[in-house]
Amino acid sequence: MKLIKRIPFQMFILNLIASIVCVACVLVMRYTMNEISYGYKQNIEQNIRDRLNMSDLCRMMGRHHIIVSWHTLTDSPEEKQLYEEKAALLQQDIMNKLDEIIEHISLNEEEQLFHTVYSNTIGYFSDADNVFKMSREGNSDTAKYYITSYLADSIDEITDNIDLMDEYIVEQINATSEKIAHSIYIAEISEKICIVSMCLVMAICIILCVSITSRLERYKNLLEEENERKTQRLIQHNCKMLALQENAIIGMADLIESRDQDTGEHVKRTSRYVELLTHAAQKAGYCRDILTDDYTELLIKAAPMHDIGKIAVSDAILQKPGRLTDEEFEEMKKHTTAGGRIIVDVMSNIEEKRYIDIATQVAEAHHEKWDGSGYPKGLKGNEIPICARIMAVADVFDALISKRCYKEAMPVDKAFDIIRESGGSHFDPELSRLFCGIRSEVEAVLGK
Repeated sequence: MKLIKRIPFQMFILNLIASIVCVACVLVMRYTMNEISYGYKQNIEQNIRDRLNMSDLCRMMGRHHIIVSWHTLTDSPEEKQLYEEKAALLQQDIMNKLDEIIEHISLNEEEQLFHTVYSNTIGYFSDADNVFKMSREGNSDTAKYYITSYLADSIDEITDNIDLMDEYIVEQINATSEKIAHSIYIAEISEKICIVSMCLVMAICIILCVSITSRLERYKNLLEEENERKTQRLIQHNCKMLALQENAIIGMADLIESRDQDTGEHVKRTSRYVELLTHAAQKAGYCRDILTDDYTELLIKAAPMHDIGKIAVSDAILQKPGRLTDEEFEEMKKHTTAGGRIIVDVMSNIEEKRYIDIATQVAEAHHEKWDGSGYPKGLKGNEIPICARIMAVADVFDALISKRCYKEAMPVDKAFDIIRESGGSHFDPELSRLFCGIRSEVEAVLGK
């Protein structure tokens, strides 16, 4: 009898204990859920900002290196002064970016690497000032040596250390992910205990548990969506950086063409001819083992760089209204080898190797001829890279139909006749035939 009387009290105690456990589980789950939602969001945002800052720092250092290189390549005091002003502004931006990065560094290893990056950056700017001084004093060869040795080595070392800092950030992200997984594991255990307890206490606790589980799933989905948005934003940022880089290349090519009294349209037209002719060659199955989609994309991108070597040719030769003397023509020929050298020296640190190879071949060999009478190496036939053979057709055709300081523009009909007749002597005969076969598309580029 006494045992029966004690049952209500025992049930009360059991229910009380179950209720306490249930409440405790709910509190643990809510705490874990808030920790996941807040901590994950904060860590991801900060890590993405840190990685973007490091990416921006690498990009700005590369841009500064290019400006220093341009400074040594120009003979104009006004342009030198302009490049020095641009470099000074970019240097200030780089130092500001370094100040922004140090604010979020917490690990000793990262701090040590940062101080190394900071020290190397200061050393790099000191060397850059020396390059500017040597360039102003006319020591261009020494300045170029500094650019390709000391400055390039500094850029490589800074980039390597930034990559190491990036690895530490990735480790932090992984550590955060493990902590989040542990928290989710605790939340799942708490959920099971809560469900069991609520089954022993009352149905309303079951409803509460389902509600909390639903909220947890909703938070998880929201966090996944936000992470996807952050990832897409990062991808868009990278695409913008690539577009900016390509625009800089085209702008540099336009600037060089303008020295030859051309409006810069030559660069755009020849690039379009290269695109049309390459696609025609692909469609015809010509050199299909080389003219892949990736190769074609890089060739079109490299086409504006074909006359970059003209920056090393004096204005007196480029803008001469009459026929060049033999000595002047020999000097003009040097723009091919100069172009290849400039591309390797200036762009090898900011572009992939395959693009550098194609751009170098285009710059060096677009004046070679199929019969071996071209320059600078006198290559013949298939010894000439396919990219240079395509560029030669596009370049000569546009030169024929364009007005220059030393000639009038030629009619389009006559220009096509010359391209056709020069197949097998000046041009690859198959490319000459293909180019004449896409006449309507070429004329569409000219607006005819």
